[in-house]
Amino acid sequence: MKRVFSSTQANRLYTRMEKNFLRERIHTSRRDLAKVDRELIDLFYILTANMQPVDWDKIDGITYQNMQNELERTSARQKIKYEKLQPKTKPEYRISLEPARTVVNLTDKTLTTSEVTLLAKGGNFAITPKVVPVEDIIAGTEAAIRNLPNSIADEIRFETVNILRTAKAPKSNLSREEHQALKSLNADKDILVLPADKGNATVVMKSEDYRSKIEDLLEPQTYKLLKKDPTALIVRNTNRLIKASSLPEHLKSKLINSEAQPPRLYGLPKIHKASVPLRPIVSAPGSPTYNLAKYLTTILQPKVGNTNSYVKDSTHFVQKLKDIKLEPSDIMVSFDVVSLFTRVPLGESMDLIKESFPPDIAELFRVCLTGSYFLWNGNYYEQTEGVAMGSPISPIIANFFMERFEEKALESSVLKPAVWFRYVDDTFVVWKHGRDSLDDFLHHLNSQSPSIKFTMETEVNNQLAFLDVLVKRNGDLLDHTVYRKPTHTDRYLHKLSNHHPSQKQGIIGTLANRARPFLANGYNEKEIKAALAPRQRRLDVNEQNNTVNKAFLPYVSQVTDRIGKVLRKHNIKTIYKPTWKIKGCLRPAKDKRVPLSSVGIYRIPCSCGSVYIGTTKRSVGTRLTEHKRSCRLGQTDKSAVAEHALRDGDHKIQFEVTQVIATTSGYHPRLVREAVEIHKHPNNFNRKEETHYLNRIWHPAISRTKVAVQRSRPVPEEPPPEQATPPPLIEGGIKYALRRNCGGAASV
Repeated sequence: MKRVFSSTQANRLYTRMEKNFLRERIHTSRRDLAKVDRELIDLFYILTANMQPVDWDKIDGITYQNMQNELERTSARQKIKYEKLQPKTKPEYRISLEPARTVVNLTDKTLTTSEVTLLAKGGNFAITPKVVPVEDIIAGTEAAIRNLPNSIADEIRFETVNILRTAKAPKSNLSREEHQALKSLNADKDILVLPADKGNATVVMKSEDYRSKIEDLLEPQTYKLLKKDPTALIVRNTNRLIKASSLPEHLKSKLINSEAQPPRLYGLPKIHKASVPLRPIVSAPGSPTYNLAKYLTTILQPKVGNTNSYVKDSTHFVQKLKDIKLEPSDIMVSFDVVSLFTRVPLGESMDLIKESFPPDIAELFRVCLTGSYFLWNGNYYEQTEGVAMGSPISPIIANFFMERFEEKALESSVLKPAVWFRYVDDTFVVWKHGRDSLDDFLHHLNSQSPSIKFTMETEVNNQLAFLDVLVKRNGDLLDHTVYRKPTHTDRYLHKLSNHHPSQKQGIIGTLANRARPFLANGYNEKEIKAALAPRQRRLDVNEQNNTVNKAFLPYVSQVTDRIGKVLRKHNIKTIYKPTWKIKGCLRPAKDKRVPLSSVGIYRIPCSCGSVYIGTTKRSVGTRLTEHKRSCRLGQTDKSAVAEHALRDGDHKIQFEVTQVIATTSGYHPRLVREAVEIHKHPNNFNRKEETHYLNRIWHPAISRTKVAVQRSRPVPEEPPPEQATPPPLIEGGIKYALRRNCGGAASV
């Protein structure tokens, strides 16, 4: 059917009509076939009544053979037409990954085939959702269109609702056996599943061995055991320094924390080393100085990387190699700093910071560098030396210090290297003074600081590995190719992972871009570009400038990608977030967070059957404490929960079974998600004036969602007090109501 109109609604109508016409054509053909069958039966009766059996058998055989020939010709013709309709695809060349390389089992437990297949997919493998997350989609979409004109916003809402009303959850990308394997691995408390430090392998360790290796890392000279949690004290000190600084007021408001979570320590197994030690990593997001450290990194960055020795990445290193010419006696050497992050001298680093920044900003650096602590196994430790692996400021501080260190070391050396390139703690050197003097140079480097120590590796068979580049001699020039460590698994994001196709294509594009500098075997840039084309189209400058807003949506195939197309028509860019990943479904190696310590939307039930839906940018536990205080003090103007508890009737607020419904971040998405949950709970006792307005267009989409089951037990009624005398004063009445309805034994 020729399509005259090209709008979304018109295309939908055209598609519906084409399906109806096709359905009618099928019914008509079936009716015609039935009519022909009836006519053949009538003809059969006439012929058999007027012909001899021998003649009939001969005619019947000839007719049958003609029918078979016609059937074969027609089938062959239809198959040719069908093959022409199929898109031409190139043969796929699949290289299967070896499970023994991608899954390293360090336990005495024998993994099942399903467990190995599951873990071989990688921890970043996203599992398809069992239900369409309608609430999150509405929250993300509504937050993105809030600044659009009402007519355009309503049009987007209508189209999105039409998609959501017919949306179905995608088919699971895990088999039933793999789902069972995931549950089995998560339930086994004797093992831990961890990513390898390098190579992207998955490691299965004994929990006991993991704890023992972590405790071996906690050396008393580097880590000090604290008596209590220092989070609140660090928050107060950090906020005080931020307020007293010369930073702009709008920036101060973003950096100041009302509360924070302690950083948590975990380890990554180094499977490329004997005895498989752990690399300590501190998970810092949400910690007292995390946001401040991210900001300080941006202002320190321009002061780093201005030396001739600076190497940004592998591509930059390859470009620097082009200008090097070697003599036959030259030696390629690499120097590596031992545990640089935990050995960076904080005193010397702060002296360098004070030379580059005003005193108030230097104080902000100091609180980030000296406030390194973490939680491990229920205890709090302070890092007394170096910077923490995992803090945003650690890499750039290490780089900042090493630039001054190498400048001092090279200036004071009698014999200097011809080439000195450094990437953080790895150094590529060309040495022109012979092998005998190389050990003296190593000794000179190790004598510059009591905490900074180097190891050395020289070229073997005229080649040396640096980063992921294998540098090779070619006469007086240097060639290069890709270098992979023996533990490298060649595993990247799995094709079946529930990620948006653009994210998978981005990985391929990144690998292709990294491969360009290494394709130096006689191919020119034009040939390389032709081989890698066609590439994904990027937004030009005008399209980027016309982008109104961004929508952050969970990726659901055939649902949010269709919504993304609707938003794109109105210059709204969609960022697709993957759903649950395999690593998020397994038992974590880090300490568990305190219950109700997350932000988001929560639900407080009452014994009368009604609920309160709330939202907070702080922890739910903090907001819950405020509700309890308002109930205890009778502050009904500050809390709808207190107002409901003090009403006439039997109301028992069940604070002990408060549930976090969603951990939605971001101010506007959080408000919308709260409004969605309030609409889903018609038995709520929220105040109407405090509720974010939710457009009625969303109601049909919300109606197909289900309310999460409240996992709580009924609270028995309290027996009446022994002396139930009626209170003579209003204050006494409030006290009586508080004791009865809020469980408050404290006095007002």
